[in-house]
Amino acid sequence: MPEEWYYIDGVRYCIICSSRRCKRQKYGYIECNATANRVPMNDEQKWQYLSEIPASDAEHIRIKHLSQLLRMAAGDNNIRYAQLCMTVARDWIRQTSDVNRTGGEDIAGLTRAPTTDDAIDALNRGEDDCDAKARLFVALCLAGGLQAAMVPKWNMVPVTELSPNGRTLTHVSAKVQINSKWHPVELTLSRARLGEPGEQVPKEIDTKRWRLS
Repeated sequence: MPEEWYYIDGVRYCIICSSRRCKRQKYGYIECNATANRVPMNDEQKWQYLSEIPASDAEHIRIKHLSQLLRMAAGDNNIRYAQLCMTVARDWIRQTSDVNRTGGEDIAGLTRAPTTDDAIDALNRGEDDCDAKARLFVALCLAGGLQAAMVPKWNMVPVTELSPNGRTLTHVSAKVQINSKWHPVELTLSRARLGEPGEQVPKEIDTKRWRLS
């Protein structure tokens, strides 16, 4: 499985087969042109990609443009800016699981061949899951001058090829730093507010359940 790449003029190539377009399939599989061997992508690889990609996304021209519009509305109020970023990621993208949407794991730029618009993939589609929402939120915060990061939730499981460290990634939220304080951000629940961990978000009175965004 190609876990390393080399670059020529900013273009990424597989270090195994020298192809710029190794076949990237759904279900979290990566297939190298050289071997045609399909090897499952484990959660550690997935999290490494997710934790690093928002910094690159923040440089995308559409992310920068949207950030400028949000910053114009918020002015110098960083709390207001973070709230607006949260509104975009929470409310503009309908919460749906990858399995329901595509039948398997689907992460722009990782399980599919990278494109120039991976940073706005979820915005273009209007629906995605927790990691895509958190990815967009963090990218917007970074583009607007705030420190932010994605936050993983792990469940402990037996050690397997897919869970080499004995844990599996079950959810992704975010956090943003304002005035030297980190604020948790849950983006999959419609009633979530800035600084409110997911478990503290109010449930619906009639159903006693959380309402997805």
